[in-house]
This record gives sequence, structure tokens and C-alpha cells, in this order.
Amino acid sequence: MSVPYVVERIFEINRRVTVVILKGHYAGRYSTRIEDTGERLLLAAPTHRGAVIRLSEGEPVRVEILAEDAVYAFDTYVDSMALEPIPVIGVSKPENLARIQRREFVRVDLNLPVKYRPLTLIRQKPLEYQSADIVNLSGGGASIVTWHPLQDKGVKSGSGLQLELELPDGNKVEVKAVIVRISDTKTEKGIRHKIAVMFTEIDERQQDVIVRYVLECQYEMRRKGLL
Repeated sequence: MSVPYVVERIFEINRRVTVVILKGHYAGRYSTRIEDTGERLLLAAPTHRGAVIRLSEGEPVRVEILAEDAVYAFDTYVDSMALEPIPVIGVSKPENLARIQRREFVRVDLNLPVKYRPLTLIRQKPLEYQSADIVNLSGGGASIVTWHPLQDKGVKSGSGLQLELELPDGNKVEVKAVIVRISDTKTEKGIRHKIAVMFTEIDERQQDVIVRYVLECQYEMRRKGLL
């Protein structure tokens, strides 16, 4: 449903967005960000396995924006693409946005090792993975705990992360996510960072694997009287 909304309020440089390519070989969802605003939006060009996806002028796309209160979306088309100085696509800005409902996923508290690294610009060298633990998981996101320093790694609300985890059944999952919030707690071990993330790029089959695993965990906890 279309809602009147102060469009400029959420069109901020560096805000994470998801570009949905609707057709063709690269049809799918790609996490990116707003590079510039004005009469039109400039978005960092979506990439696939480290390579820039070349989109044609006039190609239809959907843009989904994670705001503080909800996820908003609009349908548009690519009106330009440039590779220098950084790869970007230009899209027309909408007058209104559609508020979309997130798929509700069952969540479960657990303890699961995970590796994460901040998403970097295309021309930057990828950062090393850091170890952490997932303490809450669903098919749509997770809460991650780590004691590694965050300030010098570009880990902050609104930034992107690459996650790698292996479920106890042997299924390996790779997903891109956006940080929704970070909370810090002082402990004897140091500063405990709790990072809440929402998945932005995940293969549907891998998402189903996570959902199935979460449901199995929930069933087992109920069986043991823990829920």
C-alpha cells in the first residue's frame, strides 16, 4: 500500500538499500547503498561474486530501503550507469513509497559459532573474518555477540556484514546482512558487543535450511520443557 512519507528523510547517503533485479540472468536481491541524492538517486552498482553487474538503461528494478520504523520499497528503472570513479547506477526517485511487510520468522535463542566481516567497497581489499557467536537466530536475521573491537573495522548501525556459519547438521550458510543496532556491555573479559542484523542477501534454499533448523531447535526445547 502506498503511504505518504517524507521521502527525503530516508534518502540519506550511505544508507543501506536492497536492489531487486526483476529479470534476466542476475535476477535476485543485492545489498548496496545510496551514494548520492538529488533529482535522482545514485546507488552503488550491485555486484555478484565480486564483479559489477552491468545493468542496461531502462531496466526495471525494485529498491527496498531499511528505515528506522519499517521497510519501504518502490519500483523504478535504471536511467544511467557509470563505472568511474566508482560503479554506480542512477534511478528515478519516487513521490511515495510502499510500506512492505517483512516475512515473520520464528526466532530461537541458541549458541552457534559464526564468522563475520564488514562489506567493503569494490576496490578495497576484503577485511579478514572475525569469530563471534550467534545467540538468537531466525530466517530473517540474527543477534551476534563478539568481543572484537568494532570501531576501527567500520562496524556500525546501517553498515553491511558478510556472515559465514555452519549448522550442526553440516549445512553451510553464507549471507549478507545489514546491522540494525549495536549494544555494548562491559564484562570482565572486555566489551561485549551485541549486533542485531537483518539478512539482505540470502539464497532461498539456505533460508529454508535456517528456518527448518530453528524449528527443530524450538521443538527440541519444547520437548525438554525449556519453552
